Amino acid sequence: MDSDGDTQEIDIDEIATKLTGRTLKVYWFLLKNSNGVRLRDIQKNTGLSTPSLASYHLDKLSGMNLIETDSHGLFYTKRNVRVGILQFFIGQGRLMVPRYFFYVVFYLVTLIGFMFLFPFTFGPLSILLTVVLVFGLATSIAETYKAWRIKI
Repeated sequence: MDSDGDTQEIDIDEIATKLTGRTLKVYWFLLKNSNGVRLRDIQKNTGLSTPSLASYHLDKLSGMNLIETDSHGLFYTKRNVRVGILQFFIGQGRLMVPRYFFYVVFYLVTLIGFMFLFPFTFGPLSILLTVVLVFGLATSIAETYKAWRIKI
């Protein structure tokens, strides 16, 4: 606490060390539900055994200045930090997508554009470009799928 009673701003490194495990799971749930969530909904949807355990994790998040609550008892994200596994996602709410998704779009558009704009020949340059684009597309799809399947 400061001398005037306000909480100090916690730096990103300290948040990265504290935002793990079930606390991260609660924060992730709040990020995905940006319209506000009640305590019991947080407890049920994050697999916590009791509302007091959910309250404990919410207090930790509040102490890090990441969430806030309103007069109706709804919890909201106050600050959007990207640490740990959260670094692999872009967006907020239901629009959280893995950042690899944009690579998929890039490789797919480039491959389709190449196929329509330049007729395929069996020359070395054409084969090389096709192989590179297909490989990039395949690896990007695999990484996007793995990121979407992550269970926090």
